[in-house]
Amino acid sequence: MNIYHDVHQSDPWIKFFIKFRWLFYLLAVILILIGGFLHFHRSLVVVYTLVMLLLGLIYNSKIILLMQSVLVTTARYIFVPESVPYIESFIILSLTYFVTGLVVSILVSNNINQKKINMDLTVSFSKLLDSRDKYTALHSENVARYSRMIAEELKLPKQTCETIYLGGLLHDIGKISIPEAILNKPAKLTQDEYEIVKQHPSTGYSIIKDIPSMMKTGVLDIVLYHHERFDGTGYPKGLKGENIPYLARITAVADAFDAMISRRVYRDGKEMIFVLEELKKNRGIQFDPEITDIFITCVEKMKDTFINPKEIK
Repeated sequence: MNIYHDVHQSDPWIKFFIKFRWLFYLLAVILILIGGFLHFHRSLVVVYTLVMLLLGLIYNSKIILLMQSVLVTTARYIFVPESVPYIESFIILSLTYFVTGLVVSILVSNNINQKKINMDLTVSFSKLLDSRDKYTALHSENVARYSRMIAEELKLPKQTCETIYLGGLLHDIGKISIPEAILNKPAKLTQDEYEIVKQHPSTGYSIIKDIPSMMKTGVLDIVLYHHERFDGTGYPKGLKGENIPYLARITAVADAFDAMISRRVYRDGKEMIFVLEELKKNRGIQFDPEITDIFITCVEKMKDTFINPKEIK
């Protein structure tokens, strides 16, 4: 059993405390020792409480928290013996510290569990959306994986990599409003039908823009701008070059790759060599050139691990 909170689902500040926990332990010990030598240890009683708050942020194990609360109480007894005059005082103080750490730990666990639930719901919803068209099953999940692969290759922060994965899952959420007759049409779309399809980024943005967890994360940019083109001829805003949000530029490459290589109702999937040539041909035109080069390099290194969607019936 992992005694620490799951750092993959934690907020950045919790990850910071877990990563640098020994630094905080050392600082607490130094403060307590200095207080003992300089005889202002009574004013450091608050430090013991802060230590338990920190432990609650770090540990998920009740047993570890109970052991730590006994150690903290023992330290307080050693340096401030008059504050723990009886064995009953020691027990009560230990339990108080334990409850302090436990409450914080439970709050952190609830926060992490809620994030996991949100991610599971997002994955389920993206699969439900993709299931409207058997030829694009798993499209959103593929785009999410490819986007995160690019982000990791670019050495973007882990939190950003998770954001772009979430954005990939949700990038086509606006297609929920497109009639299935258009979505699954085996022939070329009419201009009017194409205009309806072009509304899906704005529709998707409207669906999730008021969800607090989506605000200021980059997910909204991905949903709204993943069909913008580097030369400014994309939609819905006609943004150009670096005016297109960076995460949306990453998702645009991943989306186009999966769209080309996957089998669709109106055509078979393209061969890998053809798809990579199309990406190269459109670098600086449809796609960000740096991101395109990064992705092509990744695919060429890992192409044997990519499933050929034409084999999926």
